[in-house]
Amino acid sequence: MKYVRAILLICSVFAFSTSLCQNQNNNQLSDSQLGFQYYRQGDYQKAADVFSRLYQQGRTDYYYNYYLNSLLKIPDYTAAETLINSQIQRNKTNLRYNVDLGYLQSLRGNEDKANKIYQQAIKKLSSDVQQITKLAQAFIEYRLYNYAETVYAEGRKLTKGGYDFRIEMAQLFYYQRNFEKMIDEYLELLKVSDAYLQQVQNYLQQAIYNDVDDSLNDLLCSKLLQKSRENPDLTVYNQLLIWNYIQDKKFDLALPQAQALDRRLNENGHRVVSLARVAAENNDFQTAIDAYQYVVQKGGNQEYTRVAQTEMLEVMYRRIELEIDTKQSDFERLEQAITDALQDMGVNNETIDLVRDLAKLKSIYLGKTADAQFLLEDARTMRSLNKETLAAIDIELADVYLMQGNYADATLTYARVEVNNANSPVGSEAKLRKARLAYFTGNFTWAQAQLDALKASTEKLTANDAAQLSVLIEDNTGWDDESDAAMLIYARANLLHYQHNDTAALAAIDTIINMYAATPIADEAWYLKGEIYRFKNRYNEAVEAYQIVAQQYPDDILADNANYQLAAIYQHQFNDSEKAMEHYLKLITDYASSIFVTEARKQYRILRGDKIE
Repeated sequence: MKYVRAILLICSVFAFSTSLCQNQNNNQLSDSQLGFQYYRQGDYQKAADVFSRLYQQGRTDYYYNYYLNSLLKIPDYTAAETLINSQIQRNKTNLRYNVDLGYLQSLRGNEDKANKIYQQAIKKLSSDVQQITKLAQAFIEYRLYNYAETVYAEGRKLTKGGYDFRIEMAQLFYYQRNFEKMIDEYLELLKVSDAYLQQVQNYLQQAIYNDVDDSLNDLLCSKLLQKSRENPDLTVYNQLLIWNYIQDKKFDLALPQAQALDRRLNENGHRVVSLARVAAENNDFQTAIDAYQYVVQKGGNQEYTRVAQTEMLEVMYRRIELEIDTKQSDFERLEQAITDALQDMGVNNETIDLVRDLAKLKSIYLGKTADAQFLLEDARTMRSLNKETLAAIDIELADVYLMQGNYADATLTYARVEVNNANSPVGSEAKLRKARLAYFTGNFTWAQAQLDALKASTEKLTANDAAQLSVLIEDNTGWDDESDAAMLIYARANLLHYQHNDTAALAAIDTIINMYAATPIADEAWYLKGEIYRFKNRYNEAVEAYQIVAQQYPDDILADNANYQLAAIYQHQFNDSEKAMEHYLKLITDYASSIFVTEARKQYRILRGDKIE
C-alpha cells in the first residue's frame, strides 16, 4: 500500500511540475505572441480576448485588424459592430472603417444596408489622395473591386487632374484579370510622361509572368501598335513595344522597331547593338547578325560601328562552333571577313578576341596551323594584354602545337600557363589539357593522377571534363593485354582526330573494331567514328555508327549520347521528324538521368507541335 501511495505522490508531483512549466512557458510569451499563437491555432475566442487588451492599450490599426478578424471568425457580430463604430468615431476622416462596417452587414445578410454604407463612404470623400487610396484599398481587401473602381473614378474628379490614380487603377484591373483595361491605364500614364516607363515595365513583367493562358503579350502588342500609329510623336510606345517583343523572345520583330527609333532619334546604334546582344545570348544568331550589319552599314566613325563589326564576326564564329554553319565555304567566308576587319581596325585590345577566333578558325576548321601559330605568337607580344587574355592565348597556342605534333612545346606552354596562373580557372584548364596530351600519347598512369586531382576543381566544367576522361582511362585499362592495346589505339585515334588527320583516325578505329571488338573500348570506338563522320558532314555514315552504339551497347555510358546525336541528325539534317521524335522519346523514357533529357523533351514537344515558352 505504501508503494502505491509513493507512486501516487510521484505522479502528483510530476503533474504539478508539468503544469507549472506550462504556465511558466505561457507567461514567458508576450501578449502579442500569445494572441498570434491562439489565432494560428484557430482558438479565436482566446485570440479575441488577447487582442482586445492589446487594442485597448494603443488602439492601433495593427491590433484592431486582428481583434476584428477574431470576432468575425467566432463569430461575435455584436462585439464586432461595437468595435467598428468606436473606431469610426475616433477616425472620422479614415473611411476604410466604414467598409468594415458594410462588410459586417453583408456577413449578416443585409446586402442593401451594406451597399448603402459603401455608397455613403464614397460620398464623404475629399480631394485628399491618401484618403481616396485608403478607401479603395479597403474595398480591394474585401474583393469589392467595383466599389474600388468607383472610388478611383471619383478620386479623379475630386483631384481635378492633380492625380489620376492610373497605376492604382491598372493594378485593380490586374486583380480582376481585365488585361485590356489594365493596359489602357498604363498606356495613358505613359502618355503623361515617359518617366514612368521603367515602372510600367516592372508591373507588366509581373503580369506577363503570371499570365497562365498567354493572352497578355499579344494584346499588349496590338495596343502598342495602335498607340504608336495614333501618337507618332511619342517614342515611348515604340520603346515599350521593343521591350515586349524581347520579353516574348521575338527579336526579329523587335529589330525593325529598334532601327526605326535609331533613325528617328539620330542615335549612334547603341539600342540596336543592345538588341543584337540579347538576341545572340538567346541563340537567335540571324537577328543578331542583321542588327549588327545595320549598325556597320551606317558607316562613319560612330561609337558603335566598330563594336558592331567585332561582335558580329564573333557571333558568326559561334555559329560555326555550334555546327550551324558547317560548310567549307562558311569557314573561308568568315576567315576573309575577319582578316579584312583586322586590316581595317588593327590588332589591339578591342580586336584581340577576333585574332583568337581567326586563329581557331584556321587551325581547327581550315587546317592552317602555321598561320594560326604566327597569329598567336604575334598577338602574345602585345604589352597591353592582361594576364587572363595572355593565358588564354598561350593555351590556344599550345593547342596549335599539339595539332602540329609538336608535343614538347605544347607541354611546356601548358605548364607555363599552369604555373603562372596557379589556383585560378585558367591554370586548372591548362593542367587539364596537359593531362589530355599525356593521355593522347599513351601515358595513362600519369594522366589519370593529374585528372584525379582536377576532379576536385571548383571550376565545374573543368572538373567534369577531368572526371569524364579519368573514367574513360580507368574503365578501359588494366583488364588484360588486349584491352590495354586497344586503349592505346583508341587514344591514338583521338589524337589523330584532334589533329584533323581523320583518314588515319578512321583506320585506327577500324583496327579496334576488327581486332579488339570484345574489349571495353569498342563502343567508344564506334561513337568516335560517328563523331568524325558528323564533323565531316558525312551524315549517313555517322548515323550507321551511332546506331550501332545505341542498339548494340544500350547499357553503356555513350548510349544516350548516340541517341541524342541520331535525333539531332534526323531533325536538322534529314528533316525526318518521325525518326527524330523516336530517338528523343527513347532518351526521355530509357535514359531519364541523361544530361540530354531536358533538351530532348523540348525538341520532342516542338516536333509534336506544342507551343514552347
